[in-house]
Amino acid sequence: MLNAFAEELSDPDEYVVVRLTLADTQFRLGRLSEPARQEALTMLDAGGDLERWEEAGAAEVRRRAAVLQRLRARLESPQPEPRPVRVRLPKPARTVPGRVYAYRARSGQPYLIRVVGTADVGCSTGPVVRFLDHPGPGLPDAAHLAEIPERRYHPSWKRTEVIIADDGVAAREHAGLILVGEHAHTPPPPSPNGRTVSTWTQLCAYVETRDNLAPTGN
Repeated sequence: MLNAFAEELSDPDEYVVVRLTLADTQFRLGRLSEPARQEALTMLDAGGDLERWEEAGAAEVRRRAAVLQRLRARLESPQPEPRPVRVRLPKPARTVPGRVYAYRARSGQPYLIRVVGTADVGCSTGPVVRFLDHPGPGLPDAAHLAEIPERRYHPSWKRTEVIIADDGVAAREHAGLILVGEHAHTPPPPSPNGRTVSTWTQLCAYVETRDNLAPTGN
């Protein structure tokens, strides 16, 4: 965890705050190592982070000093028995690359959305989707999905990859999506327009605001 925030922790003031907070949390969980306890006590001997509180005034410095004194008392007392720590594992995406869904706009125009991969979003993994270039008005046969190219040029927003944050059968049904089919495909190169995060419902609502029946061209 500390390695992930190495740049922020290069600031000595931030380092002290993080290490003291981490030591306190580990102590309460009964999982504080002796080297970490000694490091925290050494920081407290040096004044902890009181210097950064001086601009707030003498009263705030006294309050912070009292907090640090209580922390010292905890760290010098016997540590409680280790408590279990629940690990939150990322939830996998519920759909898989290669599947193609359809959303029919109020105009009657169907929009095909293909899952091209997965990406981390929060504490889960969501599908990454792109739009296909299908003129409609009907839906294609599932056997011909591999022949449909991606939407290009017009309008440009349809080239953006979208990470879906709420993937699930109920979320897709609520948004009005239906599964057309799936086919094996080679992961495409990254979209030149980057990525954005959305829910299925938000994505379909946005389609309605940009609904355009004009062909995209090549």
